[in-house]
Amino acid sequence: MTDPKKHEKYMVSKKVRWVKSFLASAISTVLACSTTVSAAAEPEQEQSTTKSSISSSSPDGIERTTNENHQAYQFPEFKTCPTGSIQPERYQPGITDPNEPIRVYSNQAYREGTKAYLTGDVKVTQARQTLTADTLTADNITKSYRAEGDLLFTNDNFVVGADSLDYYSLQGSTEIQNTQFHLYSNNGNGRAKEIRVDNKQLLTLTDTDFSTCPQDQRSWVFESEEIIIDRQSGWGKAYNSVVKIADIPVFYLPYITFPVDDRRKTGLLPPSFSNSNRNGRDISIPYYLNLAPNYDLTLTPRYMTSRGSMLGTEFRYLTESNAGELFFEYLPNDKAASADSPENLPEKRWQYNVNHLTQLSENWTSGIVARKVSDDSFYQDFGGSIQDSNQDILSQNLYVQYLTKGWFMRTEYKDWQLLNSPVERYTIEPKIQLTRFFEPNDNEFEAKISSELTRFTKDNADSAERYHIEPSIGWSHETLYSFFRPELSFAYTHYKQTDVTNNLETVDRSLPTLSIDTGLFFERSLNFNDEELTQTLEPRVFYLYTPYQDQSEIGIFDTSLPTFNFTQLFSRNRFSGIDRIGDANQISGALTSRILDDEGREKASVSIGRTVYLKDRKVTLLNMPVETNKQSGLLAEVNWRWTENIEVKSAIEWDDQESETTHGLVNMHYEPKTNHIINLGHRYRKTLTRTQEEAELAFAWPLAQDWRLLGRYNQDLTENRTNDSFLGLEYESCCWAVRVVGRRYINIQLDSQGALLPNQPDEHSSGVYVQFVLKGIGSLQGSTTQFLEDSIYGYEDLLGK
Repeated sequence: MTDPKKHEKYMVSKKVRWVKSFLASAISTVLACSTTVSAAAEPEQEQSTTKSSISSSSPDGIERTTNENHQAYQFPEFKTCPTGSIQPERYQPGITDPNEPIRVYSNQAYREGTKAYLTGDVKVTQARQTLTADTLTADNITKSYRAEGDLLFTNDNFVVGADSLDYYSLQGSTEIQNTQFHLYSNNGNGRAKEIRVDNKQLLTLTDTDFSTCPQDQRSWVFESEEIIIDRQSGWGKAYNSVVKIADIPVFYLPYITFPVDDRRKTGLLPPSFSNSNRNGRDISIPYYLNLAPNYDLTLTPRYMTSRGSMLGTEFRYLTESNAGELFFEYLPNDKAASADSPENLPEKRWQYNVNHLTQLSENWTSGIVARKVSDDSFYQDFGGSIQDSNQDILSQNLYVQYLTKGWFMRTEYKDWQLLNSPVERYTIEPKIQLTRFFEPNDNEFEAKISSELTRFTKDNADSAERYHIEPSIGWSHETLYSFFRPELSFAYTHYKQTDVTNNLETVDRSLPTLSIDTGLFFERSLNFNDEELTQTLEPRVFYLYTPYQDQSEIGIFDTSLPTFNFTQLFSRNRFSGIDRIGDANQISGALTSRILDDEGREKASVSIGRTVYLKDRKVTLLNMPVETNKQSGLLAEVNWRWTENIEVKSAIEWDDQESETTHGLVNMHYEPKTNHIINLGHRYRKTLTRTQEEAELAFAWPLAQDWRLLGRYNQDLTENRTNDSFLGLEYESCCWAVRVVGRRYINIQLDSQGALLPNQPDEHSSGVYVQFVLKGIGSLQGSTTQFLEDSIYGYEDLLGK
């Protein structure tokens, strides 16, 4: 008489030998299809489930046993949001080691002919995956098996429950009936009447729904008649889909495609909605065309109830030697461009932006960087911020460049478009630069010869050709505690200037310049609150001498006087550009002290400096008076980041002759946790014609677990007007999020001194922006992300992520 227990164990062993490959394939198949559902639902950080107990290994590497006391798994009830933070994690296939043994458990097992039967708490495991069912039947002839009755599949990422599972090895397909699933990472859960996987790994879900909300609090749900996911192409398709919010259908989509990995595909992108007093209701629906792996096109139809229809086109490309972006936006018929409009708007509105680079060879490159708009008011109407509204200069630049260790050559054409300006800048057509570098020799001497040929033209104005050459020689001696850098240069410039009546005038200028730049480095160790720190003391002295030469006969073609700052203290010419070379006999000095931590990071720094003039400055722009002050204003900068929570940056220029501040700013950034932000700022500048003063508060702060408040208030204290202000409120649960922002910003055009230009009908634009996110299927976004990150320093928009 055969021992029943030995017979049962023998039957299990015989069955497992030929069904092992089926089980491994089936587990991998279920993993692929279930994780594909997870990928379509945007999975995040995986969380571990409890691992089952294991039995001892058999000689053939397959572990099996009967388990009379084994309890069947139960599909869990998920009724609350995860309490911890969720970090997104992309799907990574193949988390199971195929060399891991397959373990089979059941209460009973026997064989009849070509079939093997396991009944009673059947459990199949491999690594961290488990398949449980009431019964499992394997057929050696058809190479198939069927598991049914309280079927459950689990791994670290998800759990899938079903009535039955059929796997057909010869066809390479799987069918799972009446399924329900839950993703641990983002609380995604749903049901499907049937899930089918064919031999090409096409996954089909029939009569399915999906949500990231808890099962008893389904604020939204995505229902679809059929979803087909193709892992080979990386995309899925859904038919006859409905988005329900609070059980009310709000969107019907007869057909939609969506990605399941990082590959790009032609299709609609999330639309953008807004409403403003200038453009009315505003909707944009981008359409992305994946033309090839190395170039694509995005078309953005946009409709504004107060303006009309606009089309934006963006083309991107990347080849072995070329890269760039081409953008064009066109509004063929602006409704607001009426004959009685005080702004005198054109009917056709457009802008283009070209950014192109060609690598001709290892040393040769060429490029185009160009931007232009149809009219002065384009950014005011369509820019969306005070910064865009007050763009005053756009450039168009075409260049070819050659660069090696010893040579630099650049030829360029450059033009400008000045917005809201009665004057024009000179067009450069062309400018040719050539520089020869001589590397330092053993005596630490270095030299270079810079040369330039430029032609300037402008309608109804003088034109000019400028020839410039400037050889220089310097010596650089550096040690661990000091540096000493004298430099001597000689600049020769020849001008051919032609006035509007074609009279030619030539002007020559020859000027030497001597500079001596030297400094020391001192440091000492500090111990503060048991922290090892280093304090530095860095004095620096800069002497500059250039003799005076009358340059009043030379026109101003590309030269200006920059704002005085620490960089200007150590500049060899106080003008930017070479139409004026400033006469100088002066000494600049600065003293900087820093505190560094043990890793060399700067925790705090203080700098103070000024220039002492040994001679009056006679060379000026546009017949300005001679500068006779004996010293510059006193410059000071303080930067403080002693802790990771608080950052302070401040700068001031103090005129101690007049006992007044010429320029000052202070900004404080407080961020004890990510996106817990408070920013405070104050800026002040005084010029000969006006005084500018601004104060600002910006913040992003949680009010409660699910609520956040954010805003900004920027006030012009001189004009007593609000430059930019907004207040927003966010609510975010585990399955949906919403943001409402009310905004009002100054939308006027200012001159170069910040004064209001005349004939502007309204000073402010206002609007309400809404962003609504259904976690797991994407978002309907308002145009809030960019201006929030631009307006609140340190803020990162994480709504719905």
